[in-house]
Amino acid sequence: MKQPIVSRTGKLSLAALALILTQLPTGPAKADPISVFVGYADNLRPSGFFPSPWLGSPGVVSQSSAAQTFDSGAIRLDNTSGSPITISNFKVFFPSNNSTYAIWNSLVIPAGGIGIFTQNNGNDTQFDTSDFGVFGGLPPSNLNPNNPVGTNLIGGCSSPAALMTPAQVTACNSTVPVISFSENGGPLESFRDTGHVLDTGEWDFVNNNFFGEDGNESINWNTIGGSNRGGTTVPEPASLALLGAALIGCTAVRRRRQA
Repeated sequence: MKQPIVSRTGKLSLAALALILTQLPTGPAKADPISVFVGYADNLRPSGFFPSPWLGSPGVVSQSSAAQTFDSGAIRLDNTSGSPITISNFKVFFPSNNSTYAIWNSLVIPAGGIGIFTQNNGNDTQFDTSDFGVFGGLPPSNLNPNNPVGTNLIGGCSSPAALMTPAQVTACNSTVPVISFSENGGPLESFRDTGHVLDTGEWDFVNNNFFGEDGNESINWNTIGGSNRGGTTVPEPASLALLGAALIGCTAVRRRRQA
């Protein structure tokens, strides 16, 4: 017996929805109820580019003052819960130079607030994480930030693995920065910066002017694991529109089936 057209239509709509869902950007990495982001802050060199929100923005707390010269990696924690959260034992480990940075005190992030961990003593070399890269001053030529195939304006270890040699894949995978902290006195939770944002692709990003960029090292907030200089924190509007259309289609099919 032939299957009713309405059922076939329903299956097609659900399949389309499933395909769209698999193609949407992933949400922020979470240590529930904390969302974790990484970026880089540089006002040592002129540029109109800086992580946002930043120190002094509404809802942001930090032990770092905005009134200092920055040349520093930065980590952002969003408290998505309805209660304050105390972050303690915050540290970042860089395998590339076998260094652990534990330069922060405990920080209370209010409900719905944002905590930022970056340099905190006015010395722009304190957490100058762009200098830790295994590639030194410049990335290998196949991993230049302006590579037309898969470019993300950072390059180096933040490039797609398909562009790397096996030796480069090994080097990048073995030097991933690791962020760890405790929530409300609980056990340490760890997050890997696999996009190499904190170490700016494992090369000294101040030299990005060689590739037509601005010579400023700032990188906007990326969900941890992201690797785009402009940031990758939310689904693009086009993707959201497609998702909405698919959901409307599924609702219409369900109504026809019930009629």
